[in-house]
Amino acid sequence: MFFNRSKPVVSNTMNYLANGTEVRGSIKSEGSLRVDGKVYGNVDVKGDLEIAASGVIEGAEVRANNIVNQGIIKAQIQATGKVTLTSTAKVEGDVVASAIDIAAGAGFVGHLVTKDNKILPGTGIQPQLPGNVTPKQSPETTRDLRNWKE
Repeated sequence: MFFNRSKPVVSNTMNYLANGTEVRGSIKSEGSLRVDGKVYGNVDVKGDLEIAASGVIEGAEVRANNIVNQGIIKAQIQATGKVTLTSTAKVEGDVVASAIDIAAGAGFVGHLVTKDNKILPGTGIQPQLPGNVTPKQSPETTRDLRNWKE
């Protein structure tokens, strides 16, 4: 009567990984997480994730609600909310999020997919833009790069 076990309980706890701390393995948390140290493994956070300028995450996958990155992430990123990359952030990996904010100076290598229902619906057809015509290549302009020498 006092406990309703049908509803999942999401913890409002904040976990902290201090600078100078290194974790080799996956981290899973029901709350939020701030990383000032280094994580070599997957990170799965039900709450929000913040990576400080000194923070590093290298793994296969990073999952969280909202992600604010000031440090380095080398992983595939999935956020149910927003991903924010500050000017000191470096990301190497694909990002799937509802929204993304990339500040000037941030480094990003990967693909980006935003899933916002307010954006125009996809038609599956790529528009043909003026000037995007593929020119026919003549034998003079085509080179075999396997044996190319300057």
